[in-house]
Order: sequence, then C-alpha cells, then structure tokens
Amino acid sequence: MNLAASMDRAGKEVEGTRGVVTLQFRHDQKHSGVSRHGHLHPGSQLRIEYDPARLVPEGALSRPFTDVICHVRFESSGEQQARAVAEQAASLHAQTGAPRPLACEVRIPTGTTQVEVWFEGRTPDGTASWDSRYGQNFTFPVAEEGLPIPRQSIAVRADARVDATRMHVVEDAASKEQVPLGFSGTRLQTALVVRAQVSEPSTAPAVWADVHVFDAMGELLHTLTIPLEPSAQPQADETVRVWDAEVYPGSGGASGMGVWPRPDAHTIQYRLYCEVEGQVFTDGVLHQFEVPADTDVRPIPGGW
Repeated sequence: MNLAASMDRAGKEVEGTRGVVTLQFRHDQKHSGVSRHGHLHPGSQLRIEYDPARLVPEGALSRPFTDVICHVRFESSGEQQARAVAEQAASLHAQTGAPRPLACEVRIPTGTTQVEVWFEGRTPDGTASWDSRYGQNFTFPVAEEGLPIPRQSIAVRADARVDATRMHVVEDAASKEQVPLGFSGTRLQTALVVRAQVSEPSTAPAVWADVHVFDAMGELLHTLTIPLEPSAQPQADETVRVWDAEVYPGSGGASGMGVWPRPDAHTIQYRLYCEVEGQVFTDGVLHQFEVPADTDVRPIPGGW
C-alpha cells in the first residue's frame, strides 16, 4: 500500500465534504445498499437518490407507484419534511437499461445533529409499502465541523492508563480498493496502516490497536484487535511497530462463488495500546478516518 497516496486521498475526501452531500439507496443490496458521498453539516444541501424497486418486497410482483415519498426528519428540532422524489433527466432508465434513481434535495437546517430518512410508496389506493431500516428510520449523524463521531465509538479500555509518552503514532492512513480474487473475481478491501513508535523498546512491549468499522449511518459493522509488530525491513527502527493489512472485507464476486453484498465501510476508528511490565498504556487519542463509498472505488457498470 502507498501510504502517502492513501493519506492524500483521505485528505481529499475530507476536503470534498462541503456543499452538496449525497445519500444513495440502491436496490442491488436492499439491506446494505446505503452509501454516503460527503459529510452532513448544518447548512449543506442534501441530495437523496433512491431506487423505487426497494419498495417491492422480495418475491412479490412489481406494482406501479403513483408517488414515491421521501420523509426527512431533522433532530434535535424535530422538523419534518416530505418530498416526492422525481425521475432524473427524461427517463427512469438509461440507454443501457440499468435503473436510474429517483431524487430529491433538501437543505439541512442550522442546529441539526441527526437526519432521519424513510420512504413511502403510494398507489391510487393509498400507502402500499414502506422502506426503512428493519422498521426504524435510516439515521445519519450531522457534525458542525469535521468528521461525525459515531455513537458506538471505541471507549478506552478500563485497565488502561493514558500516557502519551509511552508511544505515539508516526504515520497512519485508511484506504479502500478493489483487489483480485481467484482467476476472474474481485472484492473490495478496506485496509489500515499504523506505524507507532514506543519509548521502551528494550522491554519488548506488546503493542496493539482496537479497531471499529462503521457504515454510512455510523452503525457499527465490525470490530477487531490488531497486533503491531516490528518492521521486517532491514535496518528498520526497532522502536517502531507496524500494522499494514485489511481490517474489513467488502462486497465481491467470482465465477463459481457467486456475488456477495456487504455494507459499505465508511468510517474507521482505532485506539492504540501497549503493555509494559503488566501495565496497559494508551495515547488517549481516538484516531478516525473516512474511506470512500464502494461505488466510488468500483462503479456499477451502467448503474449509479
């Protein structure tokens, strides 16, 4: 992995979060096809793109909806809006025949801390179907500045003492890329690089990090603990410990293996620890990165 390139890409992701933010709800992954492009801030223009096929239960016959309504609630004010989502351009289908999303836009009011979204399909007889997250609204955190902090962020271990003199991060970065699988397949891989320097190499301390991976809504997808080991490179600094590997396997597919959808990884967090003579120490920092949506890394052919 090219650490400099990963850090540059992460920086560009953060720089591009102002202005219009897009939430996408795709049908190809009914329960995992939610992605976010940009970060939600008060005053931002929020664009919502939606595939109405999500409103049709699996195995049911498709039925025409006279209207698809996007409901949006802004917390903590409780303000609620309902917008009919409209076809993009002149046709619901591109020339390739791939479905195109319905879309609507709203402005995020000042003071908003969370946006809730859900969808309603209407026929001449009234409401025919709802699309929400297992009966609950899709929720997205809103931050005044910087990156939103998920509710289930990593807490400091109860037995750890905060002492930044014991270790510090030299370099770190998170990335997402498409990697080959077998002879003809590919899958998405979210990886993390951490290079940390410890102050007492002679005691050979154990060094590790607790990692959390979150989706577009800040919901926890995956947790793991990663060991940081001495670098295998010749003449490497013995005080530096390294992790450079995958932390979350994403969607993929291969001949003979089928296709498997997984939720988009959007936010990566970690906390750094070391153990010296039976005592656990941490730098006390919640390290956090954003990675791009899956479709930004591996665009859907003819899709969105």
